[in-house]
Amino acid sequence: MERFRLETVLDGPVIRETGSRGSSSLFSALSVAADEVPFDERELYGFLHFRIDTALKAQKRGHWSGGRVYNSLTGQSESYVPLSGTHLRQALSCIGLQPPEKVVVQGRYELRLDYALKAYAALKSRLETEPK
Repeated sequence: MERFRLETVLDGPVIRETGSRGSSSLFSALSVAADEVPFDERELYGFLHFRIDTALKAQKRGHWSGGRVYNSLTGQSESYVPLSGTHLRQALSCIGLQPPEKVVVQGRYELRLDYALKAYAALKSRLETEPK
């Protein structure tokens, strides 16, 4: 699978495209199908919570050489959160930003951590004001 990075500035955030998915197995096809389905607000909140936590742990590990090697080997970024095209569109819409036209549903993208945190905070405030 070809991997590349395309940096595009969109009202401040940097969205990096990390490649497109190839289909090699049934599990891969199911994974692609799962990434195409949009989350409701509560599911997106939980998903962003996990992705942000992973990036923050990568930041902590990045302070020592063994941690940087681990981050490099596992592909975890200290400053970007990996999202599918569908979930990137949802996260950006939470903070009132329009995704670029190049963003496709089946694409793989990375959203800068500070903008992921803004989307997470916006979702949190919406969910706290929502009646249970």
